[in-house]
Amino acid sequence: MPSVRIWALESDYDAKAVECLANKLVTYLQLGNVFIRAVGKSAIPKRPKGSAANVLLRAVQNYLKQDNCVIFVLDTDGPMASHQRRQEPNSLINQVERVVVDSNLVGKVYLAWAVTELEAWLLIDCLGIFCYFASKRKPYKENCRKKVTAHRSFSSLIRNYQPGNTELIVEAEMGGKGVKEHLIEFSEGILLALNPTMPQKNISREKYREALSPDVAEHIVINNATLKRNHSLEYLGDLLTRYK
Repeated sequence: MPSVRIWALESDYDAKAVECLANKLVTYLQLGNVFIRAVGKSAIPKRPKGSAANVLLRAVQNYLKQDNCVIFVLDTDGPMASHQRRQEPNSLINQVERVVVDSNLVGKVYLAWAVTELEAWLLIDCLGIFCYFASKRKPYKENCRKKVTAHRSFSSLIRNYQPGNTELIVEAEMGGKGVKEHLIEFSEGILLALNPTMPQKNISREKYREALSPDVAEHIVINNATLKRNHSLEYLGDLLTRYK
């Protein structure tokens, strides 16, 4: 059985969410027995000896003893943040790119950018995001997507927040509004739509945060329409297809 290691270097939450989405891609693309393993930030070796790039290289070499390939996943962030990261010699971007171009690893190691952040992959299906929050309420536990779609005001809210291309939600400047903020704002709207009298303190507690991304991912549907909303997620699917 082909085994693919996905390494979401920036977050363990990202790793769990990406693993879920990758398995959905395997199902949608009918890739049969491709087995996904995912690791996150905590898999980066502690107290590195030598250069950080060599540490990643050694880790990748160890993974390739049991996996057919390693796919790094990194957020591109907005243009300002991305530019700043590239100025740091041992930023994750620069470390990974040195490993990816290693002549001994050609065809075995890849970089899949999450454009612009992992939340852009979740936002391909705003109906699914709505159902993550709605399914916690008894009336929507069963047949959630059908019930939410049939509700006019819910459907209107979803349309307002559903981008045609989720890669285009980009922060204009450092600290500006990006995909994470878009999803947080959408989640606040969802909570109010489900309960117009919900106190602000409850909204603040229940709204989207990074720790929820793996559970939100469980509700995302990948099909022809949703996948076309983010080409970087499509590219991850293309990489997985090589190992079917």
